[in-house]
Amino acid sequence: MKKILALGMAVLLCANMPFADVTFFMPLKEDMSDYWEKNGNVEQKIMEITNKVILANGLKRAPAVIQRDFTIANAYSDLSNKRVTITKALIKQLKNEDEVAFVLSHELSHSQEAYDGFLKIMAMSANSKGYEYKADLHAVDYMVKAGYNPIAGMIVINNTSDEPLSDWGFWNTHPKGSNRLIKMYEYIYVKYPQYLNSPMTKDVSYVNFLHQQDYDIKKFEQKQKKRQLKQGEGL
Repeated sequence: MKKILALGMAVLLCANMPFADVTFFMPLKEDMSDYWEKNGNVEQKIMEITNKVILANGLKRAPAVIQRDFTIANAYSDLSNKRVTITKALIKQLKNEDEVAFVLSHELSHSQEAYDGFLKIMAMSANSKGYEYKADLHAVDYMVKAGYNPIAGMIVINNTSDEPLSDWGFWNTHPKGSNRLIKMYEYIYVKYPQYLNSPMTKDVSYVNFLHQQDYDIKKFEQKQKKRQLKQGEGL
């Protein structure tokens, strides 16, 4: 009888304890080198970049994980739990830490939006293209504050984004790559022009963007010069 009562008390105590992930009960280790040897340095780097972007920008927590999927190159934010996932297939396509930082920063932007609640998540679903543009520009800001080169984001978009004949309709959740690129270029041109002369602009993918969208770039730059002249005349 006493054993039954003791067991019942133990069950009640456990039921009233706050839920915690089982990993919290594991003994902490000061030396984590064996962990990284076991799981690979890629995981460590993803965590480092994610935390660097979060801390530099004062973002809310949005954990990043690597999906062990070697066939699909993708990254996404789970709006329900704010978790950012990047597949190993996509990581293999990225050439440096700056490019990884863009992908993570873009998805972190989606996670931050989702913290505003259910209505914001519904708005993101209804206007997915608009929030993709927004996430690109937020990613530029996040990268600069964290010490990364935002030109890397343009290189990633140029290398991975689709270019359909039209991006109209609900079946296309992302805008055309060319539209995303010109918006990013305009944003960097106005806000962070110093990066337009950085060594990363010699990358063949960025040079390809300059060549393919030469007309739109010149048209935008002419507008900017006229605007600056008007502002100067108004002084």
